[in-house]
Amino acid sequence: MGKNGDREQFRCAKLLSVPLFPKSTSGERYLVPLVLLVFLFPLSCTRASHLKPGPPQRIISVVPNVTEMLFALGLGEKVIGVSDFDHFPPEVEKKPHVGGLINPNIEEIIAMHPDLVITYGTQSVLKQNLQSVGIAMFPFVHGNVDHTLQFLLDLGRVTGAEDQARQIVDEIRKSFDDVRAHAPLQHPKVFLVTGRTPGTLGGFYSVGRRAFQHDLVEIAGGENLFADVDQEAIQPTLEEVISRKPDIIIETLSPPLDPAEVAQRKKDWETLNLAKNRIYIEGESYLLVPGPRLGLAARRLSQIISP
Repeated sequence: MGKNGDREQFRCAKLLSVPLFPKSTSGERYLVPLVLLVFLFPLSCTRASHLKPGPPQRIISVVPNVTEMLFALGLGEKVIGVSDFDHFPPEVEKKPHVGGLINPNIEEIIAMHPDLVITYGTQSVLKQNLQSVGIAMFPFVHGNVDHTLQFLLDLGRVTGAEDQARQIVDEIRKSFDDVRAHAPLQHPKVFLVTGRTPGTLGGFYSVGRRAFQHDLVEIAGGENLFADVDQEAIQPTLEEVISRKPDIIIETLSPPLDPAEVAQRKKDWETLNLAKNRIYIEGESYLLVPGPRLGLAARRLSQIISP
């Protein structure tokens, strides 16, 4: 990487101390800490700080969807540590685990002598500790589809896998084009649900127009029920949902799915007489977190929206 590239990497280092605070619900079951990271952060500032010359050889990621990106880029052998919530691809289960968003094991991370640590933009304590010992960081913040694809390209540049990153992004964009080509002429209203306790119809979350899922619903030919809300994650009331009359309800869970739980969740929504025969309980992590499987997520939503 040339001098201009190096200057660009370090240009935003001081700005990375801006505190950002995620919302989350209790329990790891729904991966809600990932879904509810409601951030506004300059894309140009998602650059690695203190990065040593040459591609990093020892990478730790405490961000599951970025871990997935690293493996998709062919860098799995360079990943020496992952978060407690990493489960995909299956190879991550064999990697040492170093905590998560709320409880990163800072001492263990430093003791592993990484060249690069992938962090959340909100992990200010971890950031300060890594900066104090000169360990490079590459912060991730949630955003829409374009933000995610740009992050993937930036990650490829920092890790020496720029060609692989460009290939993945091109393939994802081609998938989007294919999905758009089969979108319905009429755009059904889609209510996307996360983080709901089965047996109840309160305390759930959905997505506004800043979420990557919003983009995927539109790519697949649907209309996000809360497209008018200028937020990433929202917590609407049941009355708001009923008044907006969704045509399709999609509730997303982290895998694996329990058939009895799926049946209960579907029954809960059926009591409202909304979206008749179009209620879906989905158990794929790619619908919850943005990553290299965005194309697959768009295809699945297309299958639901345009059966």
